[in-house]
Amino acid sequence: MKILFCNLFNDPAHYMYNIVHGWINRLNKDENLNVDIDLYCTSLNIPGMRAPFKLLDIKWKSKDGELMKMYDGIINNIHKYDALINFGGVNLHPEFVKQLPVVTIWNFYDDPESSEEYSRYMSMSHDLCAVGNIASLDIYRTWGNKNVFWSPCGFRADDYDPLLTYENILSGQRENDITLLCERIGPFRRSKVDKFSLNFPQGLYYGNGWPNGFLPEIERIPLLQNTKIGINIHNSTGPINFRTFYLPANGVMQICDNKSHLGKIFNLNEEVVGYDTIEEAIELTKYYLNNDSERRNIAANGFLKVIKSYNETECFKIISDHIRNYLNQNSKQINGPINLGHKQNALLTLLEKIIYFLPKYWRAIIRRIIRLIINIKYWIQTKNR
Repeated sequence: MKILFCNLFNDPAHYMYNIVHGWINRLNKDENLNVDIDLYCTSLNIPGMRAPFKLLDIKWKSKDGELMKMYDGIINNIHKYDALINFGGVNLHPEFVKQLPVVTIWNFYDDPESSEEYSRYMSMSHDLCAVGNIASLDIYRTWGNKNVFWSPCGFRADDYDPLLTYENILSGQRENDITLLCERIGPFRRSKVDKFSLNFPQGLYYGNGWPNGFLPEIERIPLLQNTKIGINIHNSTGPINFRTFYLPANGVMQICDNKSHLGKIFNLNEEVVGYDTIEEAIELTKYYLNNDSERRNIAANGFLKVIKSYNETECFKIISDHIRNYLNQNSKQINGPINLGHKQNALLTLLEKIIYFLPKYWRAIIRRIIRLIINIKYWIQTKNR
């Protein structure tokens, strides 16, 4: 099965580039999946690279030259594929997606924080919705999506040391009581992480906003595999982040929020421990630091669960199985060529032709000015809606 995997990352200097490319390369080599995935970058020259629906709609209606060029690349090659995965809601307008002659999959991990800007307006045009947040499935259904399923992000092959064993978790020694790798900037999470860290000053805390700053990537796995307890604190409903899966993959006993939804993917108090308030998390952490045998058993059981069910092969297999089932039960009938609408915005197209012959420095300045004008126009139109 051939899949076109649309994503934002075409710059090798961006940390996500190597993560995504390495992940897809491993999936292509996995004989258990039997897939052939090609990466296609759908990034645009806008802040954040990913346009919220209202800005994307303006670009679509004005036939923005950069957007149309990117869509032409898809049109020229889409006949080679069985499916297109829109990984992260990346600049594919609903009116464009609806015309594609392949199975289309909305694969999104930023609900509910980004639902209003992205998934609420864009997901409906896709044949399947692979939703990363198990707490958001019903929201998608209220929007009218029918083919909705949970798609856990799981952990990547480079998120843990495969030499770790169940027996080592039960009997090995770990020096660090607590580790937390996350930002300390957002107001919702900051009050919670601050209260937690004040109760456990011996903990190791890294990320944007922490005095220690960022932990070098090369030190991440050794640190986790020498840690007893990992606290997990989300910004909203979940559980959804990578910590949910890479903590137990490294033999760390996880204490995680969003307890009711956590119980849908792990056996509570057997594979992970859940909490509802940060005060409860503090008491649970104190308890398991003083009851090491119970901590080890939960950590070891959590390790077995994620290694079996939430590795990158099993997680992608959920998506590929849904695609195959859809292909077996449906056939897409697309009449006529894909319509990109009217001609491109003549002024923007002319400017692009002119600045092409300018020195690189001036091209960058003029493109930033054009981008600023588009964003001001977007802001004005948004305020008037």
